Amino acid sequence: MRIVLLRHGETDRNTADLFQGQADLPLNAAGRRQAREAAEALSPGAWAAVYSSPMIRAVQTASYAAEHLRAPHHVLDGLRERHLGDLDGRHRATFGRQHPDALRRLLDDLDHAPAGGETGRAVLSRSARALVDIARAERGSGGAVLVVTHGGVLNLLARALTGRASGHRPLVATCAAACLDVEWPPDGGPHAVLRADGVAARDCEPDVLPRALPGGGPSVALEDLATEAPDAAPTASPTDPDPDTERALLP
Repeated sequence: MRIVLLRHGETDRNTADLFQGQADLPLNAAGRRQAREAAEALSPGAWAAVYSSPMIRAVQTASYAAEHLRAPHHVLDGLRERHLGDLDGRHRATFGRQHPDALRRLLDDLDHAPAGGETGRAVLSRSARALVDIARAERGSGGAVLVVTHGGVLNLLARALTGRASGHRPLVATCAAACLDVEWPPDGGPHAVLRADGVAARDCEPDVLPRALPGGGPSVALEDLATEAPDAAPTASPTDPDPDTERALLP
């Protein structure tokens, strides 16, 4: 099966280069345009479901896709952005100039937590658990699955799926996607292969990017990633946004 991880559209904090973390901010006008264009590029009938973080910027982005695709939209708490604690709202570039070692630890050290925030390992664990839940729920559904999440989550998952659990990488752009192929070995749970990163969601559709051949790339057991941090926050059960509320999110 194909799972496509999509970063939400732009917010005012993205524009201002501010740490956003779990501040629950909506899309700005540019972000709504990005989300609408990303959704309208997708092919109805090729997608089985849409999942998202419960944060409003992800829910709004997912709502455009769910409406266009006429697909169910489920919310999973494990997909929410990393909690950045005291860094929330601070200017990224200024913080990097003033505290280069702290920024390096934030980006490179999975076991580092900013004051009041989460470790990268905890975020990786809960987001991988969410992917396991999605893979199990959608196994055999016959279509691709769109998962709208956040830049920090996407970067942690992409690093782990390429075998680099630490090390800095550029933050994926708003409304850019990563494409995963999920395999089911006979004796285990879902394994994921990262096929493409930093691309448009449309470029992840199977008619554009064919499925990988078995053994064609590094295959990572998602359940192994999900058990690396025993104190990670649990992933909530899928929930559907209220249809009236979801429609109200779309300008």
